Amino acid sequence: SSSSSQTEISAGSSVSLSCQLYSYTGVYCDDSGRSQGIDLLWVNQAGVKLKISDSRYQISAPGHCIITLTTTLLNENDNREWICEVTQGYQVKTSATYTVKIS
Repeated sequence: SSSSSQTEISAGSSVSLSCQLYSYTGVYCDDSGRSQGIDLLWVNQAGVKLKISDSRYQISAPGHCIITLTTTLLNENDNREWICEVTQGYQVKTSATYTVKIS
């Protein structure tokens, strides 16, 4: 979840968004989660999965159940939206949407 539904930031600034999955009994937040098909990923406002190879973004995942997206905001969009999705077996189980408004 995010503490604020919308954040204002100036164009040219860098923004980092972190998403963490807290597990309950029977779902493990480590490599064993992969065997259960649980994964975290970032998608853009068009619903396209962001790839680590995309030079516009830095995506790091220090642990299986945490993923961080870092990018520099450009003037081309007034508002940008990124979605952290928790998937299991290619099905989205839950998601958190982050909206950044460029001031």
